[in-house]
This record gives sequence, structure tokens and C-alpha cells, in this order.
Amino acid sequence: MSSAGPSRQSGRKPALLRRAEIMTAAAISFAETGFAGTSVEAIAAGVDVSHPRIIQMFGSKRALFLDVVAAAYDRITAEFHAVARKYPEGAVPLIALGEAYRDLLSSDRTVALVILQGYAAAGDSSVRAAAAAHHIALTKTIIALSGADALDVRTFFATGLIITVSTALYLNETRKDEAWAATLLNGEVQPRN
Repeated sequence: MSSAGPSRQSGRKPALLRRAEIMTAAAISFAETGFAGTSVEAIAAGVDVSHPRIIQMFGSKRALFLDVVAAAYDRITAEFHAVARKYPEGAVPLIALGEAYRDLLSSDRTVALVILQGYAAAGDSSVRAAAAAHHIALTKTIIALSGADALDVRTFFATGLIITVSTALYLNETRKDEAWAATLLNGEVQPRN
């Protein structure tokens, strides 16, 4: 039996590869336009799959968004665990975790935007519950890895938020440790167009 062309099956990608492509496209779309502003159709067009196929794989736009937010937190946690392998258990300096976070955001700004979009969509109770659970889990991870007390962890998260916002606004090029706050207060920072 001869074939007139490649079978339809041979052109299909494995489900795990297709899922990863959809997650990447969804992360970029949600990062740019948020939960409310992103359509499944736009995500589908970006990876050349149908809208129904995405719904079949993820269940709903909300479920896809929650998976994207979870993946962002998972990347942060993975970076922190990678750093932790260099130190004795429970003794990772917070500054080492902070540098890992900054490096992650420098290499992939989408992570910062997805985290912020998760906060922005917290008016939706299921998004709020998921984002809160991820935030609490990340807090527990930081405490377990570093042994830091509550005040140090609070300061760590405050600094992390500054880094996240600076990354989102393309202000991280001007950030220079203590000079950063003075730069902001003096109005010397201009957003990048």
C-alpha cells in the first residue's frame, strides 16, 4: 500500500512536547496581557493548535493560567534548591537565594510578569487561593533552606518584590544595591520605551 503523503499521525507532536509548547506560549501571553486580557484563541494561534485542543488538555483558561503560575513558582523553587546544594542543610545565605532569583528574572523576565499577573488576578478566588498557597510554600522553602527568622524572610520578600517590579518595568539596568532606593527617590529613573 503506497502513501500519498505523510500520515496525519506522523505530523503530530508527542503530548508532553505539545503541552510544554502551550505552557510556554501561555506564559508569554499571560505575562503580557494578564488572565482577563488573554484569550485561549490567541495562545492556540501562537502554537498552531486549536482552542478546543487546549481546553481538552488543560480544562479551562483558568486551569491553564493556574498551571502557568505554578510553573513560575516551581522555577523559582528549583533555582533555590540548586543553590542549596552548595551549602550545608538549612544554612543557605539569603543573599545567595536572592542572587539566584535576580539571575532567574534576568534570564527570563516572563517569570516576574507571571508572578505579578497572579497577584493581579487575585480577585478571582481560585487564583487567589492558588497564588497564596504558592507564596506560602515558597516562604516555607526559604525558611527550610536558610534557617532565617521571620524578620529576615519578610525583608527578603520585600527586596524580592522590588526586584520583581524592577524587572517588569525594565528598571533593573539602573539598580545598584543601596543606590537604587536613592535613585528612585530622586526621580532619576526613566522607564525604557
